[in-house]
Amino acid sequence: MSVIDEDHDHDVAAQVPAAAGPEQIEAELIRVAGLSGRQVARAREIQKRQGISFLEAAIATRAISRASLMSALSKQFSYPIIHAENGSAVFSRELVAGHEPFGAAAEELRSIRSSLVSAAVSKGIRAFAMMGSRPGMGSTYFASNLAIAFAQMSVATLLVDANLRDPRIAEMFGAERKQEGLSETLLHRKIDRPPIISDVLPGLSVLTAGAIPPNPQELLCSEEFVALTANFNRDFGIVIYDTPSALEYADAYVVASRIGAAVIVARKNSARFKDVSAMTHKLRAMDCNIVGSVFNQG
Repeated sequence: MSVIDEDHDHDVAAQVPAAAGPEQIEAELIRVAGLSGRQVARAREIQKRQGISFLEAAIATRAISRASLMSALSKQFSYPIIHAENGSAVFSRELVAGHEPFGAAAEELRSIRSSLVSAAVSKGIRAFAMMGSRPGMGSTYFASNLAIAFAQMSVATLLVDANLRDPRIAEMFGAERKQEGLSETLLHRKIDRPPIISDVLPGLSVLTAGAIPPNPQELLCSEEFVALTANFNRDFGIVIYDTPSALEYADAYVVASRIGAAVIVARKNSARFKDVSAMTHKLRAMDCNIVGSVFNQG
């Protein structure tokens, strides 16, 4: 089991105040859009009546287009927002933290992020595996969106697709499916030069799965994978690993045991209590920290 590096260079919890807060972003929104006092009042009226964010309300006033506003905010704060100028069409609509950063779904993701900062990051745990018992639980959705959410805290974040069975991260971020990734890194022992896609969004880098290998579990059990995770902990503030379904493959447990921490994802009306219970017991038996659980209501 890898040890989480507590190097002060990556004191992520201490970096939270550095991120642009809602009030700062709102002030910049008003400046960029050139909203008059009357337009601001109108936007606040719409915000209150419809229960939406101030950004959405400002757009509803038609004082500025969504594309123009998103582009301006992204440039001003180096904020990971998906908009027309950074090729929004190639990014999956599932990446709600990037497409709709001030919407209700993104707000829920920030709440989950805050819980992880409190329960794990503040204690030096900066890498964790997202695990679902079966396909369709939403681990890829949460891994991807939480990676964006952490990058929005101005923390250098790496998303690793450790699902070497049915990977989806490349597709979600518009990368080539044939792009070399984790499997080639381990197979060819490129530990010091993995083909990471840097700054796919500001502050967010991605390592795709690469080609599906015939021996995924053996690659993840290798010394090379342990060394690779140590390098990632050294180079990034947060590292999130997506994994295949835990009850179909042992790969997810291998990844969790190597990095030492996991988040369990369960979908409403799909997850079985006995499956989640079995995952919990197995992770605890491996001395793996369960740093949180996410109930996916989608």
